[in-house]
Amino acid sequence: AFKNGIGARALAMGGAFVAVADDATAACWNPAGLAQLGDTRLAGMSTDLYGLGITHQYVGATTSFANLGIGLGWERAAIDGQVIDAGGGLGASFTWTEQAIVGSLATNVLDIAMAGANVKYYLADSGLGDSASGFGFDLGLLVSLGDMFVIGVNAMDLAGSSIEWDGGATDVVSGVYKAGLAMSLADDMLVLAADVDFDGSALGDTHVGVEFNVIDELALRGGVVLTDNFQEYYFTVGAGINVAGLYVDAAYILEETLGNTLVLSAEFSLGGL
Repeated sequence: AFKNGIGARALAMGGAFVAVADDATAACWNPAGLAQLGDTRLAGMSTDLYGLGITHQYVGATTSFANLGIGLGWERAAIDGQVIDAGGGLGASFTWTEQAIVGSLATNVLDIAMAGANVKYYLADSGLGDSASGFGFDLGLLVSLGDMFVIGVNAMDLAGSSIEWDGGATDVVSGVYKAGLAMSLADDMLVLAADVDFDGSALGDTHVGVEFNVIDELALRGGVVLTDNFQEYYFTVGAGINVAGLYVDAAYILEETLGNTLVLSAEFSLGGL
């Protein structure tokens, strides 16, 4: 679930956010983006993935100090299950839970680039008496190309992250590498973005998104995600309002195969006061 990303704003843009990464969810998409934030922000998100009872939640905070952007976040995904015995009978119910505690740090580099990193501590619980933990690392970079264009790169779970179970088993969270380009037009009222994912050397999903700020207080968003080597695709839509530094966003992910997902999130900028 953690690979799906967080924040209704980014998800409404089809997840094309690696080169944007300018809100409190930046740590998830590109930790370098935290260096763009000059205030203190609180953020939260909740959703039921695909309407299947897979809950996905996030709370986090970001702030700036000197030339640094600093973030701390907590992400949780859970799904209910039921034991099935050898004869096909139903046994005890359980809840599989995964969590990640994420610490982030970012800084400006020569005023033309930003670099950032995440340290992640993974926790998992099978709900059946076995638990696991392990560390992961992300590295991100943003480079400005004039006033209109930004290139972003994010290496998630660099070299893979090992999760050790108490029972002796090991799971590996494979590394995912993202590259994106964002373009701002009309005094930043219109943002166009595109990202490409790589799972190792294999091409992953491609994301294309747009955000149009109708007025300062209202933004409309849309996107498309291309999967399976461009053979499949699904759309995303959403909107957000901003009142005195309180951002409330909604996204609707139109995934016919797995099911549609409604995402709600909020962000509060103390600088907005």
